[in-house]
Amino acid sequence: METPLVSVSFVAFNQGAYIRKAIESCLNQKVDFDYEIIIHDDASSDNTRRIIQEYAERFPTKITTILQDENQFSKGHEVNARFNIPKARGKYVAFLEADDYWTDPLKLKTQIALLESKPEVSMCFTATRHIFSDSSRKPKLKRYRKHDAICSIKDVILMGGRLVDMGSAVVRRSMFNQIPDWYFFSQIWDLTVPLLSLLHGNIFYIDKVTSVYSYNVTNSWTQRNVRNLERRKQNIKKSIMVTDGFDETTNYKYHQHIQRKHNSMLIEILLLSKNQDSDYEELYQKLSPLAKIEYRIFSLFGSFRLWEIYRHNKRLITGF
Repeated sequence: METPLVSVSFVAFNQGAYIRKAIESCLNQKVDFDYEIIIHDDASSDNTRRIIQEYAERFPTKITTILQDENQFSKGHEVNARFNIPKARGKYVAFLEADDYWTDPLKLKTQIALLESKPEVSMCFTATRHIFSDSSRKPKLKRYRKHDAICSIKDVILMGGRLVDMGSAVVRRSMFNQIPDWYFFSQIWDLTVPLLSLLHGNIFYIDKVTSVYSYNVTNSWTQRNVRNLERRKQNIKKSIMVTDGFDETTNYKYHQHIQRKHNSMLIEILLLSKNQDSDYEELYQKLSPLAKIEYRIFSLFGSFRLWEIYRHNKRLITGF
């Protein structure tokens, strides 16, 4: 293979039930350029590794493997930036997790054509279809707009990890030549990669469904982190560290948006904390006056579930 134009950063952990569909969706891309697939297996204990090796043997010039003996996610590593992207040879990097898959065989061709024609764009992503492990829930479409659009910086910051399903994203590899320290504070790459992209250009949305995001499947990040409330609290703290770092890097140009984003995150942490926790007072003092009132109201109810319902409905109304 000649030097590939695109490198696919593909991550897997115990997803043997889904991974074939994901790999096949990469291999089925119809392009007029070379691309490579770098598959990172994070010490899976099921048949994931065997399936990866099977495909690597069938497509030795297309697929490169990184097979870990110890789980790197549990050590705090964000495997795309730590392991896959340093091996990437492409000018562009696409992303995919093993329980998701691409549905449009022209996905890469469409996105690379856009990036090649718009040097001011550092990242592009598309609409996605969400499917759920609960078969009673109907699939839903996730769209940023009902038309192609450049994302506003306000939306990227306030929507955070909810803006982009990373399986639909392609970025410029050069973004990762010098990675700021704050990028590594969190493993939530649908938060960190868009913020990193903002340092290098615009983020462009293509209003076309190209991929499927599988929500809450077995061994998913959601199952391992969101439902574990203590782990959830620690992840929110790490996300705040990321956005604080971004705030400093951008000379506090977008501080108003970041403060607004932090208010709801801090309330969530405080509702999951105890008054005697060592950082309780420090976190409380970071709230805006209005957010302090909001927190006091929900702390009186003593129901975290009520806060979750409120936040969900508020997002439906405001988008944030």
